[in-house]
Amino acid sequence: MIKGIFKKLPREDGIEGEVVTRDAAPALWARIDTLAAKVGTTPPDHIIAGIDTNFYVTEAPLSVNEHPLSGRKLYVSIPLLRQLTTAQADGVMVHELTHLHEGDTASGALLGPKLHRFDMYTHLMGQNVATLIVFYPLCLYRMLFELAWQRNSREREFIADRSAATHTTPAAIIESLIKISAYASYRSEVERTLFDNKTLHENELGISKAIAAGLPQHVSSPDFISLMREQDVPHPFDSHPPLTERMRNVDYHVEELGYAAIAAEPPAESWVDLMPVAEQIEQQLWQKYERDFSSVHEESLAWRYQPEGEEETALVLKHFPPVAFTLKDGSQIEITYQGVVKPKTGELLEWDNVKNINVIRQFGTEVLYLQHVQPNAQGKKRSEIRLPGLKKEIEGFKNTLGYYWHRHQTVRALQQEEEAAAAQS
Repeated sequence: MIKGIFKKLPREDGIEGEVVTRDAAPALWARIDTLAAKVGTTPPDHIIAGIDTNFYVTEAPLSVNEHPLSGRKLYVSIPLLRQLTTAQADGVMVHELTHLHEGDTASGALLGPKLHRFDMYTHLMGQNVATLIVFYPLCLYRMLFELAWQRNSREREFIADRSAATHTTPAAIIESLIKISAYASYRSEVERTLFDNKTLHENELGISKAIAAGLPQHVSSPDFISLMREQDVPHPFDSHPPLTERMRNVDYHVEELGYAAIAAEPPAESWVDLMPVAEQIEQQLWQKYERDFSSVHEESLAWRYQPEGEEETALVLKHFPPVAFTLKDGSQIEITYQGVVKPKTGELLEWDNVKNINVIRQFGTEVLYLQHVQPNAQGKKRSEIRLPGLKKEIEGFKNTLGYYWHRHQTVRALQQEEEAAAAQS
């Protein structure tokens, strides 16, 4: 337990983006300097531009392109800046700079590692029967602390909103929140549709173009208002209050029927004009994001396919190739996406006919038991496969077995969901 308590904390989080220096965007920094002076705080040490759907400030350790950054950092979203007017972006930045002024980021950077250490300590307490008497009070304390922290976080958001309303206008901060929420909800919808696609994405995805083209129609749809009621303004560090409460806080109310017009209004000028490197940064980040998206989507298809045809089979085999383990007598047991191939006989025990799997050590030798849904070729409800000689490889065998078995269960669960959905429609 002591070893766990003093274990080193994980390295600082890496974020996708590019550091924008004063030389690269002097007009952007001049704007930040002016707003920081209004708030009464010093400007951030670094500005990071990216394509995530949020704005935030932090003093927690971060690395960008494997380069660690210290001090006060401001993250700006280029796609969101393209949606906001200059005044609306001013409101957002005053809000974030107020967090710096109020010391919110400093306290968060200090508290984060301590909470991580506390959670690690509590986890260790829960693994030992002798310390369970301490574990449960610690869990209760942590829960109460989290409730208090969330309440405090919401109050900090109200203070930052009021500051933005004072130094810009109430309309600027509220309209920016509507636009950010609208963009975030539609981007999620676009990406969810692309990810749910059951065919491989071979061409450029064009996520940013798809969002730009479809956003006006999205905000005009009948479901938009209900989505806005449920949508939280995205933020990686704090719990943000609902939009209606934030309107009440700055004494500026927008009727729900007016959301669409605000969200669909393109800005004549934006902060992107202050950032000559914006287009280059955005293009590079979207290209990398789409490559990663396509890669994860491809892997997800390998988990979804009960392959039909050569292409689907090749994709599943790419991620789930046959894995053979050599036994003491030289024979091999093979694990495939289809099932388990028995040593010596080469009989395939298909996953479709497997109800449960277990590996048990008996008399110094591991034995694989497969419980069947229907009797196997010998008419038995259970297959027993001895695994002599796998002492050093037994953990790898168990992990591979569980991994391939889990893939099959995932495929079947998705098929059942689709059949149930088809029956309801």
